[in-house]
Amino acid sequence: MTVPEAEIVIAVHTADRPVRRAVESVLAAAPGRVGAVVVCHNMDPGPVRDKLTGLPETVRLIELADAIPSPAGPFNYGLDQSRAGFVGIMGSDDTLEPGAVSAWLDTAQATGAAAVIAPVRYRGGPRILTPRARVFRGPLVDPLRDRLAYRTAPLGLIRREALSRLGLRLSQGLRTGEDLEFGLRLWFSGEKIAYPAHAPAYLVGQDADERVTSAVLPLGSQFQDVTSLVSGTWFPALPAAQREAIAVKLLRGHVISAAVRRGAEFSWGAEDRQAISAVVRSLTAAAPGAPRLLSAPDERLLLVLRDAVSGEEISAELRRRAAAGALQRTFTRRWLANIRREAPLRTNLNSLVFTAACRLHRSAAGSAAAGPLAVPASDRTDGRQPR
Repeated sequence: MTVPEAEIVIAVHTADRPVRRAVESVLAAAPGRVGAVVVCHNMDPGPVRDKLTGLPETVRLIELADAIPSPAGPFNYGLDQSRAGFVGIMGSDDTLEPGAVSAWLDTAQATGAAAVIAPVRYRGGPRILTPRARVFRGPLVDPLRDRLAYRTAPLGLIRREALSRLGLRLSQGLRTGEDLEFGLRLWFSGEKIAYPAHAPAYLVGQDADERVTSAVLPLGSQFQDVTSLVSGTWFPALPAAQREAIAVKLLRGHVISAAVRRGAEFSWGAEDRQAISAVVRSLTAAAPGAPRLLSAPDERLLLVLRDAVSGEEISAELRRRAAAGALQRTFTRRWLANIRREAPLRTNLNSLVFTAACRLHRSAAGSAAAGPLAVPASDRTDGRQPR
């Protein structure tokens, strides 16, 4: 059997997932150049095998029974079993646009990149502006200047050699956030990273009855990924500027969004208050300047979450944040902080410039089929980036 240039690992947890659609989209993303490794996780592989009948031999089905309800296990196992020079991971209810993997492979070969970050789009919707990269740049990106911390999910392609050399593994045993440290360690590894922003995209599906990463978990469980990152050896050893960039993203995209998602009417019990206070304190201890780069309403909410005196106080602050206007959410509490790269003013302006660039790209391509325009990115309400 000829080994393809790239293989995409697809983890399947239940028989009702549209896995054939996912696999067929992979094959169409680089005809003759890509294969798929489908990992049946803690389930009978028979129904999945039936769904894949008639597909070429570059589609392989393997099994993993570990009795652990975490996507890390099957993804790690699939990556271990891959034989291609480039590998990637993909959710079973997601798809790829035609030609996507070909474009990513060509980008990797042209730049020598160890990883290519996939553009991401909601199926039938706009592109998601993560990472919040500069618009006027070449294909290679910088972890700080291009705000790579905003894309922790390592969607795209990775050289298998770099994966092994860097010792990257998805974090075992977590129900959510298993890719947080994996993605950050890859982006901040010093390797060449490419981001072809206008290439065909990874399409996030929204037709599963329940995605593990969108479930409302107890905050102690939801923040296990952040707690593990901060208490480990890699994150504390980073230079201060890198720690701060990552901490801003985690405070904004994980902590604030977790609180906002639960809302003012949520029953803020002692355990949840303690969990959110602990994660705020650990992140701000690692990067003391990070809160100053949040918008004024977000910083005020963060201070309340840090102290977490009562559920009533948190609820009142969430109501005040919800009532804040667009300008209030754009500016920090300190004027000089607004010119910093991680401040909301800079990131919002970057989003507007990228949207304009998308219009120019569509116009130059002369194609109305290029999909909806990009919109300013907002982190998922549970703090996780789309898979």
